[in-house]
Amino acid sequence: MISTPGAIASPHILATLAGERALRDGGTAIDAAIATCAVLTVVYPHMCSIGGDIQALVALPDGRARALGGSGAAAQASQAQVLRGVHASMPIYGVHPITVPGVVAAWADMHAQGGQLPWTRLLQDAIALARDGVPVAAALGRDLDALCERLARDSGLRGVFFRPDGRALRTGETLRQLALAESLTHIAQGGSGAFYRGEVGARFIAGVQAQGSLLTREDLTQHHSRWLEPLTTRFGPFEILTTPPVSQGYVLMQLVSAMRRLGLEQADPCGEAGTVLARLCALTADLRDQHLGDPEHSKVDLEWLLSDTVIEDLVRAAVDLTRPMPVTPPRPRPNGDTVAVAAQDTQGYSVTVIQSIFHAFGAGMLELATGIVCQNRGAAFTLHDGPAVLAGGRRPPSTLTPCLLRRDGNVEAAMGCMGGKSQPQILAQILMHLLSDKPATQALSAPRWVVGTFGKDDENVVLAESSVAEATRHALSKVGLPLVMAAARDDRAGHVQFVRRRDDGSFESATDPRGDGQA
Repeated sequence: MISTPGAIASPHILATLAGERALRDGGTAIDAAIATCAVLTVVYPHMCSIGGDIQALVALPDGRARALGGSGAAAQASQAQVLRGVHASMPIYGVHPITVPGVVAAWADMHAQGGQLPWTRLLQDAIALARDGVPVAAALGRDLDALCERLARDSGLRGVFFRPDGRALRTGETLRQLALAESLTHIAQGGSGAFYRGEVGARFIAGVQAQGSLLTREDLTQHHSRWLEPLTTRFGPFEILTTPPVSQGYVLMQLVSAMRRLGLEQADPCGEAGTVLARLCALTADLRDQHLGDPEHSKVDLEWLLSDTVIEDLVRAAVDLTRPMPVTPPRPRPNGDTVAVAAQDTQGYSVTVIQSIFHAFGAGMLELATGIVCQNRGAAFTLHDGPAVLAGGRRPPSTLTPCLLRRDGNVEAAMGCMGGKSQPQILAQILMHLLSDKPATQALSAPRWVVGTFGKDDENVVLAESSVAEATRHALSKVGLPLVMAAARDDRAGHVQFVRRRDDGSFESATDPRGDGQA
């Protein structure tokens, strides 16, 4: 699709339309991204919420690019040793994995970098959709159907996503979120202060504390986003930019560095190269679990992790098919988890935003007074010594991996995806397609595979869409992990969003057919 004065891509058509309206009303790509992100918290509440987190990249007209870490911390009162007495591992659902929401603060910080429309304008579409209702999207309907038994245990979720007769809403039925509309209205009028220091935050904290959460008003008031330098590396003609820890962006750096040494930049990820590439994906994911944490509390040695020594070790292990692949400890993998938004404009702004509540419907809780679905980003903590051990004020490792592509000093494209720990794998496959001169729509619709805990009892496997060719199945069968076949287009292979600025000043945008972003 070609559009001016800018372009935006998201996994839901109503969110994309909100962003396009912001651009037409004179807003920048930053304004468009915020308007789109706000609508996504309404139409994709199983994947994102104002109770969730953000990682983002923002490129400015003066040529600078900045990484925004919008992750919130665990409650100051949290202690791993306390939970160890009750739980064998970090709880996935309930109050314990709820961390401070970072979304609203991140919106404000992005807006300060180049937003031109007022908050009342940017949130008006989201407020109207929450108040008046929106048809349940296909992806939301699938998760409501699959998870209805667990979701029905929470009175907040039951009151919003279930009918009076106790049945979960189905695809196409109307979803209304009146309490969320009120919360968004307060935020539109009062900015981020309405949440972190005002009435919305006070109600949210009171509600989760009543359920046993250790979060306090002070935890909210102490929260702040972090502006950081992006990580960068070369891949073909592109300079790839992504976010530093607590984001797993460096895993993408490891992958493309190893691929560059192997000469795989323009290879077909669904060809013979799939064997070695999938092995690299398993190896880098294992390293991630060993080393990623909050750099303000534990050392994340990026110099070593991205060193020639580590990359060479990864290459040797990937090409030696006799080397066993990592066995991931049983752990429920997040499903649903994330939305990506990519935007660019004629003023020179480029933005990739990824916002998330981690697992589908996050902690499995909706705070009734505010209508906010609670994230469970804290489920990424561990209860045992290591870089990701739970501690008060510490941020959990983040799977969110936004990406910008720069060529000859200018940001050419913005992209991001959902997919949990598999996000670097998915982005690497898209980059390979782009370097092979596939149009963005073809790159995003091409069959994919991912490595992760998709097997029975959360076994580490290679998950391939059934649309892959027989030769792909053969290549992936040699990885050293079980091969599991999925649907022809499977949510677990991620929803990718892509926008590119053309030489003539127009824009190319593409949204993944696995989502609900197409009309």
